[in-house]
Amino acid sequence: DCELSFEEGDLLFVVDRSDPNWWLANLDNKKGYIPSKYVSLDNVKVPIIDAARRGNLALLEECLAAGVSVNALDKSGASSLHAAAQGGHIDCVLRLLKEPKLEIDLQNKLGDTPLHCAAYRGHGEVVQLLLKHGANTKIVNREQCTPRNLARRPTIISLLEEEIHTGDRKSGFDDKEYGANDSEDSD
Repeated sequence: DCELSFEEGDLLFVVDRSDPNWWLANLDNKKGYIPSKYVSLDNVKVPIIDAARRGNLALLEECLAAGVSVNALDKSGASSLHAAAQGGHIDCVLRLLKEPKLEIDLQNKLGDTPLHCAAYRGHGEVVQLLLKHGANTKIVNREQCTPRNLARRPTIISLLEEEIHTGDRKSGFDDKEYGANDSEDSD
């Protein structure tokens, strides 16, 4: 690799700081070494998550092009999809869902998946997108809540209940096998 040329204000993604004098970095579609003494680091630990949290699709695209992992986690264990879903940033959610390595059901330290975040925040379109892409409605967080338990808006509750019921039919079990008639036990 060679030295990477850049200008003041350019956003560089430092991928290797093992050499104290020369860091390996990405800028746009170029990769090379930069002298560490010429660079000041902003304290953005995971730029892809920051981009998703702010709904900044251009920065999100730049992060993905630079090879930043779509499943990178912040200190709370949240991914870029958690951040985009929580903020209701549909364009960012759509872009992230195109990534083949995306783990749609990653749980943060509270046990919440992106579906939990979108359901709780009332982002119906995000909930629909996540369900369409196979998000699991039955995952419970540390409080033993499913996304359905966290949803407050009737439209989102309906979406989640419909998906849960459809998922049960797909499994081959019927309501009786799931105990829908538990109150009618003959014991």
